[in-house]
Amino acid sequence: MEPGNGQSLDWAMDRRVGGLMNKHVADIAVESLQQRLTAVSDEMHSLAEHVSRRSDEEFKHEPQGGDISLGAEPQLSSACSSGATDKLVSASATETAAQQKIIALLLEIREEQQRQWAVLTDLQARLQGQTGYEEENVEALDMDLPLRTLEQLDEMERWLEEPGIQKKMVCFLSRMGGATVDDAVRRLMQAVLSFAVGSELNWVGRGQKRSFRNTRLQGVLFRALKRTPVGKEATHHQYADVVKRWLRFSPFRQGGSGRRCCKPPVKFPDPEEADSLNQSRTQ
Repeated sequence: MEPGNGQSLDWAMDRRVGGLMNKHVADIAVESLQQRLTAVSDEMHSLAEHVSRRSDEEFKHEPQGGDISLGAEPQLSSACSSGATDKLVSASATETAAQQKIIALLLEIREEQQRQWAVLTDLQARLQGQTGYEEENVEALDMDLPLRTLEQLDEMERWLEEPGIQKKMVCFLSRMGGATVDDAVRRLMQAVLSFAVGSELNWVGRGQKRSFRNTRLQGVLFRALKRTPVGKEATHHQYADVVKRWLRFSPFRQGGSGRRCCKPPVKFPDPEEADSLNQSRTQ
């Protein structure tokens, strides 16, 4: 393969800068979530203390059972006190219900933030793990991609006989990104194969096409997918389905009719030949 040193170095530099930027963003997001979690915990603790104090105050202001009421005026006073107590209990119950609702919402927020924190922590760890050695591998990888001919594919297969080359390819391709598993697989396929080469392949090698499943490159792509954040839980079946679709529609993507070769042109008979053929049939 012809090396592309300038493009490879530029691409590696862009990827390194992008990785550092993503790491910085992840660090900021983790710190922000930590601060929000601390604020939520403090607020929950304050609300709990407030509810406890209100309960103690209401208990202290309850009338004692030893009070004795005599005559008409004490009874009227008792009735007024009873109405005021009912209003106080009703207001207190409403306030307690509102506080409990707020606490429930804060608990939901804290659980959601904890889930986001776990995702960001995992992303941060992966970004830290991808610095250093892997970036060296990306710079050292010197291949002309995507492959544009079957001869280049054969040469790539010979390169991938060495485990060290396979490891470098996995590190290189695992940085292609993708929002979903399908998106990540399509990015990987488009990074290594042109649509012209994809038109000559299918998964199992039916018809006149070559099998992609039996290539070393296919195994490298799956290992690279498993190194991505979205593909670490992906199965080989999911990966194979996306690859099959990508190969199936490669002829259409390069502007063809969906076939590897064009149909032969329709040949119309010469008028004189047609007349002689009709005369021979009538005789």
